[in-house]
Amino acid sequence: MAETKQCKECMGMFQYTTSDGLCLTCSQRNELEFKKIKNYLKLNPRATIGKIATDLDIKVAHIQKFVDEGRLEIIDKQ
Repeated sequence: MAETKQCKECMGMFQYTTSDGLCLTCSQRNELEFKKIKNYLKLNPRATIGKIATDLDIKVAHIQKFVDEGRLEIIDKQ
């Protein structure tokens, strides 16, 4: 049985079933952001984290989390 946890992103309560500690809404939003970033990097392979964040309106911390997890590789991190 799933236990109730607080989402790390939105602080809402949810039935904990995933290892990332996010509610379904935040987990889906993160995956959507990840896909947007991947598509953006296909067109702009030398984009910086700051440029990606500005152009896609995604928090730098979210992009950095994907880099830290090894899901993204940013050539120029400035």
